[in-house]
Amino acid sequence: MTRSQTIGLILGPALALFIFFFPSDLGISARLALAFTALTVIFWTFEPIPISYTAIFILTLFPLLDILSFETTFQGFSGKAVWLVFAGMALSLGITETPLGPRMAQSVLGRLRGYRQLVFGLHILGLTMALLIPSGVVRVLIFMPMVVSLLKTLGEAPNSKISAGLVLSLTCATYYSGTGILTASVPNLVILGVLESRDITIYWSEWAYYLFPIIGLLRVGLLYGLICLLFRPSQEPDLSGHSAIADVPAHMTGPEKKILGILITGVLLWTTDVIHGIHPVYIGLALVLLCYLPGWGPLPFDTIKKVNFPLLIFISAVFAIGHALEQSGLNRALASVFIHHLQTVETPIAQLALIACLAVPFDFLMDTAAVGGVLAPFLLDLGPQLGLSPHPIALSLAIGTGVVFIPYQGAPFIVAYSFRYARMGQFVLVMSLISLVTLIALLPLTLLYWRMIGFI
Repeated sequence: MTRSQTIGLILGPALALFIFFFPSDLGISARLALAFTALTVIFWTFEPIPISYTAIFILTLFPLLDILSFETTFQGFSGKAVWLVFAGMALSLGITETPLGPRMAQSVLGRLRGYRQLVFGLHILGLTMALLIPSGVVRVLIFMPMVVSLLKTLGEAPNSKISAGLVLSLTCATYYSGTGILTASVPNLVILGVLESRDITIYWSEWAYYLFPIIGLLRVGLLYGLICLLFRPSQEPDLSGHSAIADVPAHMTGPEKKILGILITGVLLWTTDVIHGIHPVYIGLALVLLCYLPGWGPLPFDTIKKVNFPLLIFISAVFAIGHALEQSGLNRALASVFIHHLQTVETPIAQLALIACLAVPFDFLMDTAAVGGVLAPFLLDLGPQLGLSPHPIALSLAIGTGVVFIPYQGAPFIVAYSFRYARMGQFVLVMSLISLVTLIALLPLTLLYWRMIGFI
């Protein structure tokens, strides 16, 4: 056991006991829910035991201690998010189990001549895919196998600076840019749903105009500089020597062509979901059926055994924690405390900054999509008393829901981490730094930008 794992093994139970026995007005269920949430966060961050084992531990204790009913605890397995992740993982096997992954790596390496170019290219890819594909999980699952193929081609070991730099380039760029694009982030869509339930509309172009320049584009630029600084290799990798890979056939094989066709079809359908209205999970599952279709599919059905099923258990545990905190009333209690403090602030810029910061502690306690659903109604009701219109409130809350510090807060990060080419500490370092930069610099800059264009 490493030193950090030992720290986590001691800190997790100690913090849980402190929270449970700390004098407060919270009921037993709320204190248990908060204590086990703290224990889980510590264990998922430091990994003294495997992440999925901790998830099963939580899924067992919640119904056993009557924190949640059995049905509510395991409700996550029936949610669309879990099956979207499953579909993405099953489809990504088409890249890793055929020569398509190495061929894509060969194509990329044949066009780039340096590490910084490669990092920049992955940032652009992540940003572009955020514009096209509405699900961050799907974006990571489709393109992470290509990154892994790149690293294998370069002979890079997992957790090296180059491995971490490439993995984090794609994942962070496609996740953090999503806040500035209405359709690229699930919390954005949840907030939009709350607005529309009140007959308030905000268009894709309006969302991009107010958020994308700073929270989208500038943040990706800062990420590029941050990753180049933190993960600068001691020796520049030789990309030119890998323009041809011996194991890749000269021409695309039949299974490769089918996989490529299926993936292109998926991207087209996910891109146009506003037109046809089909949920991304149904598209993903239909593509899985094609991919493994007996007699025609490019992959034999036995290949599906290679799907990382423990990841689905983890995601279900995240939802169970959110349900426990919500059912215990802890979320409502915290929201009322924060909203009370919000009413004491007078200037619009300070109020909107506080709204964005208000979401941050909730991002640790529940799925970020749920944060928007829980806080948006409270804040929109409070808006007239504060003299704030609905749009600035909604967009400030969206900024807050896009600030995540550790991988378990966002499913795309956990999916990327499951490939095991970057350490948890490397994820936490980059995520924490860019989140702090967002709160300290980009949030005030965005509010000043809104003041300049007359939005507030």
